[in-house]
Amino acid sequence: MVNRLSLLVLALLVIHLQVQTATKAKSSAAHSAREPFVGVWRAVSISDTRPDGTEVPDLYLGPHPIGLLIYDASGYMCAGSMNPDRAKWANPSKATKEELAAAAEGYDTYCATYDVHEPQKRIVHHVRVGLNPNDVGVDLVRTYVFDGSRLKLSGTDGIEPGFKFWTFTFERAKPSASFAK
Repeated sequence: MVNRLSLLVLALLVIHLQVQTATKAKSSAAHSAREPFVGVWRAVSISDTRPDGTEVPDLYLGPHPIGLLIYDASGYMCAGSMNPDRAKWANPSKATKEELAAAAEGYDTYCATYDVHEPQKRIVHHVRVGLNPNDVGVDLVRTYVFDGSRLKLSGTDGIEPGFKFWTFTFERAKPSASFAK
């Protein structure tokens, strides 16, 4: 069984190759709206907010997720994140159905094209590839806020009952930064 992290790396490489051969952006306006997003972002935290405003760590990715969010200037993006505390498989070469389910529960990834709607402070991910088959072909709408070298994305898709929205915080990755740090 191929390791899920290997699948993420493969997906990121495929997107990178597509970007390398892609033609120029649809318009200069779309290109300029994308500029602040372009690059690699490292996951910092994800929290779920209850209707009373109480924030708790995400139920699946945990209090300290590991992940990358990559935006390209031509309009492609790819995101992958995981709970680093997921249990390892008893047999590293072949997981049981239960181990596969548990591993998937603490992992999320998708690749998409994206559009930025600056006046509304929204970014829309048009999902093309995803771990969750229900996301493929769907537009995932996120509100965004830039705070120095950090990017905060918020949304309501996938939220558990009893919660209002989630917020995923990323920081711009430095070329020499350790991925798992």
